[in-house]
Amino acid sequence: MSKKKAHESKKQPEVIDFSMPFEPDRKYKIIIYSAISVITFALAYYYLMVAKAANGYFSFPLDDPWIHLTFAKNLAKYFSFSYFKNEMATAGSTSPVYTILVALGFFISNNEMIISYFFGILFFILSGVYFYKLSGFDFPKENYFALLFTAIFIADKWMSFISVSGMETTMFIFQLLAAAYFYRQRNAVLFAVFFGLILWGRPDGVTFMGALAVDYVFAHLFSKNDKSIKLFTKNDFIKIGVISGAIVLVYFIMNYALSGSVLPNTYSAKLTYYGPDFKSRSEFLKLEVWGYFTAGAYGILAAGFIFAVLKMLFDITKKKYNPNILYVVFVFALIFVYWYKLPYAHRFGRYMMPAIPFIILSSGLGFRELSKIIGSFFKSKNAANGFMMIIAAVTIAYSFANYAANTKNYAEQCAYIHDRQVVVAEWIRDNTKPEDIIATHDVGAIGYYSDRKIVDVAGLITPELIGKIYDRNYTVYMTDYLKKNNVAYLAFIREWYRVVNQNPLFTSVNKEPIEYFEVFKFEPDKTYILGKEANSIILAAQDLLARKNYQQALQYLQQAARLEPNSSYTYFVMSYAYLMMKDNGNFVRNIKKALEIFPDFKEALLQLAGFEKMTGKTDEAKTHLEKFLTLDPQNKAALDLMKSLSDTTQVKK
Repeated sequence: MSKKKAHESKKQPEVIDFSMPFEPDRKYKIIIYSAISVITFALAYYYLMVAKAANGYFSFPLDDPWIHLTFAKNLAKYFSFSYFKNEMATAGSTSPVYTILVALGFFISNNEMIISYFFGILFFILSGVYFYKLSGFDFPKENYFALLFTAIFIADKWMSFISVSGMETTMFIFQLLAAAYFYRQRNAVLFAVFFGLILWGRPDGVTFMGALAVDYVFAHLFSKNDKSIKLFTKNDFIKIGVISGAIVLVYFIMNYALSGSVLPNTYSAKLTYYGPDFKSRSEFLKLEVWGYFTAGAYGILAAGFIFAVLKMLFDITKKKYNPNILYVVFVFALIFVYWYKLPYAHRFGRYMMPAIPFIILSSGLGFRELSKIIGSFFKSKNAANGFMMIIAAVTIAYSFANYAANTKNYAEQCAYIHDRQVVVAEWIRDNTKPEDIIATHDVGAIGYYSDRKIVDVAGLITPELIGKIYDRNYTVYMTDYLKKNNVAYLAFIREWYRVVNQNPLFTSVNKEPIEYFEVFKFEPDKTYILGKEANSIILAAQDLLARKNYQQALQYLQQAARLEPNSSYTYFVMSYAYLMMKDNGNFVRNIKKALEIFPDFKEALLQLAGFEKMTGKTDEAKTHLEKFLTLDPQNKAALDLMKSLSDTTQVKK
């Protein structure tokens, strides 16, 4: 070798092999799949056992699962995609393929909880397996890292939570992971099947379909310079087009036949109700995206995800294919669609949950690239892989800690739904006639357990109301609609729709959080549903009262009274504000105004009687209490107050 070549060879930087080769054979893969399945099942099952021990019953932390169950029960029994026997056929399921699977479950068992838990956990297990299989493409010959990030996924606090929540979420996540896996594998037939089923899983799956298209465009462009990139053949595209096209076409035809729209009712209803007027887009990004994906273990993953995005952009400028394109484009597309059309992630951020596995995968790839930079700086393979191992171990530990903390939340949320929706449904079932029609806005448990025909004032299963929901005078239109459809009872949460000048027949649990159901007899010429604007002002005033801002609360209440002067409840809340301000004269004046509008106002009668006892007006207090007890003879608070009044009278004698 010449001196010049020897000198050049000394200048060349040392190339460090950072890989950690580990390729499990078939026997090890069976062990790994079995371990993933057992651990995943155990994590989900533990949530159920904690909730059962705390509450004494099984439930769901959401009302929506019973929507699937009601459709599924009727599909199995009447072979009709309907919400009441075979009389209300409608495209009211966001995830018809999940509903169909649950319907099949009813041929095996009549226990709705077992059916829902079975499918939720089954698809969580399959999601864990396919997450691991997909990560094999991201960590070729480094299966240790695939296993570590699979552990992060199955330990995720929301994955176990949602798997036992009766929702389609884990099934949808499995669909996305399987579609991504067969896409990476370039298996045209299986990819086409899962690609076509994505919309059947959820309409927002269109974002993943778009992300796949974007990824393939980049793969095709960069394959000219990188022959290792495998593409679909022309025959593959024909198979994909025919198979997935047929599946999607059937989906559109079914929805159109049921409701006259190619998408489910729920899509239009939720876009209407939870649109940008419901919650600001900036608040959505701040709280339901950034806040959600930086809390707990996600805070660590966010760092890896950000680095992965930067590396992806750098590779694109260098015309180099980056496997993160699919994951990152999907995450941002999902967020963008909700930000633009529906800035609301729903309870527990469940609309954002499909992004979780892909954020974890991207984060893993981001940290792997960062670890290589660290290893190059220190010229140490051990430094690179040590950093990667530490990051993964800390994230796993943090994830399990978050998982454990979330068990209490799951139990509490199951009780929350049971004590409101399920209890109300059972009361309706036991206290109304089979032919009675019920109007409500939460149609899940009420539809399933009451076994009554439902009018959905939120529009999910009553699509003709969707276009009117945001009208200023919607409650007037709604009342007229209820009359025409012979509705017999209303079941409303006060915060949604407030019935005034009428005492409820039944009230669900009334404790923190305050939100609770009331059931009313619907009397067409008497029942008065407060307008949305006035009710919103009253709710804002009550929030101000809770913060002891009495003067501003009164201003709000006076505005509500001007909007709807015949609302007894407005004057009742106003009287409370004056009572807190020790303005007894205005307290009496407003509470008597409430009773003038609605003489049988139980809360006002009890409040006034208590005040009159306190101010020494015993006879007046007894008069109001006696009237109260004719309306509610078993009320403990009223009976105790009457006893104390009798004791006071005897002492005076």
